[in-house]
Amino acid sequence: MNTSAVDAQQRATIEQGYGQLGPYDVEVTDGIDIEADDGVLLRGTLALPVGLGRVPAVLLRTPYPVAYFTGEVITWASHGYACLIQSTRTTTSYFDETRDGPAAVRWIERQPWFDGRLGLTGLSYLAFTSWATASTRPASLKAIATGIYSTDRVSSWYPGGGFGLELALTWAANQQADGAETGTDPYDHLPLCEADVAATGATLDFYQERLAFDGDDPHWQSLNFAHLLDDPPAPVLHIDGWHDYHRIYVWQDFERLNRNGRSLPHRFVIGPWSHAGIDLKEMMAEKLAWFERHVRGEGSLHAGSLRYYRTGVAAEWRELDAWQEPERISLYAAADGSLATAPGESRGRAQWTYDPAHPTPSVELTALGTGEIGGVVDNSAYESRSDVLTFTGAPLEADLDLAGHVSALATFSSDAPSADLFLRLVDVYEDGRVQHVADGFVRITDSDLGWGVPVEVDLGPVGHRFGAGHRLRLLIASGAHPYHNRNLGNGEPTGTATRIRVAHQGVDVGGETGLLISLPLAR
Repeated sequence: MNTSAVDAQQRATIEQGYGQLGPYDVEVTDGIDIEADDGVLLRGTLALPVGLGRVPAVLLRTPYPVAYFTGEVITWASHGYACLIQSTRTTTSYFDETRDGPAAVRWIERQPWFDGRLGLTGLSYLAFTSWATASTRPASLKAIATGIYSTDRVSSWYPGGGFGLELALTWAANQQADGAETGTDPYDHLPLCEADVAATGATLDFYQERLAFDGDDPHWQSLNFAHLLDDPPAPVLHIDGWHDYHRIYVWQDFERLNRNGRSLPHRFVIGPWSHAGIDLKEMMAEKLAWFERHVRGEGSLHAGSLRYYRTGVAAEWRELDAWQEPERISLYAAADGSLATAPGESRGRAQWTYDPAHPTPSVELTALGTGEIGGVVDNSAYESRSDVLTFTGAPLEADLDLAGHVSALATFSSDAPSADLFLRLVDVYEDGRVQHVADGFVRITDSDLGWGVPVEVDLGPVGHRFGAGHRLRLLIASGAHPYHNRNLGNGEPTGTATRIRVAHQGVDVGGETGLLISLPLAR
């Protein structure tokens, strides 16, 4: 083990990323070995505030290099917390975390500097390890603060019943092939079970595992901690971004907490961030305030249940003390390409052709993006594709504020036995540029697709103001490749399918079965 003091230059550098540090000097000890239940030694780094004696503790557990999180670890200690960051046993040891996390907690509970109060925190995989540890309900646990991660790890791997190809291949290459760059060609490789070799030259077992099981397979059940939200083990803070691939599922967590977890405080913060582009200063300020309230028991005990960054016109942060289901309005797709406030009497079927050999691209979608998505863009190249339909509303007479969950109902048809439906809500500015607001995806394999089957599409949460004079537009396609793997159309297993089938798709418009989108009005 090696102990060193944090000097003034380190503090100044950390403050640039994480915000102002606390008043305490910090000592950092590397090489903290903690024995797991099966004897495996897990190495960590401990930061302690100097001269405080017994203090509350914060635990982070990571598959990534510990050095990535030095700034956060020192920030916690500077505010009077002991902070232990521990490496997981492998880069993909999901199924071990419910055992290894509690072993780290038991080690903390035996230390002379620990005062009996523990907080669990982390972003992304580190959030998963927090929930895995929380699922064992340690007696010392006082609060949880996690970000860009939902309690159901697996849903985001198989969004809408499809396969999150860009995430699966990129992340597996990063974790199991020394960060190899995948490029673009491997996403088009068939069969997908060979795409890892095409990308990196090696078979990646975690990528293969994701292909071998779908999202509903019992294989993944032990990675789902959503049931904890019905009886939370501690007060819960969730942080996410409008452009994060977890956003739909984190919002579902928030709604579940709001329904069933009211016995304990909970809070959801969502900003204009992608998965890798979160604002660390905002994140750290929220987590510090949460732990001051619920771990240390100091400061204001009140925090609103929802804080969100309203995008669009007059963008700003908004805070709500409590969340209530909003009033809703519906817009209906019409045969003439319009979006109307009432279903048209003229019924029809809007149709398009989807060719998996030339798949509709995933414009402004990237699971591990660092800020390339979001904002106002020229979307004309995407919207002009023959495999993308658009329905556009009339110019708004006044500002329209939305906040909450967006969904759509459609009667969807295809001459293929398996087909995808991708919907996107956009804000059309007066000069024709557009801003991506929300999107959703669902994969349907049904023998009745040729006749048309009812489909509900979850577009996830929004917090957006459409300005007066702007128009709402609904985009429809049959894919967003490689964010979602392309549906080859034959209903064959995702990993081994190679036969491509051109599919002719349609959605009903007008009448009771016509396409509609349901929008939540902000309070």
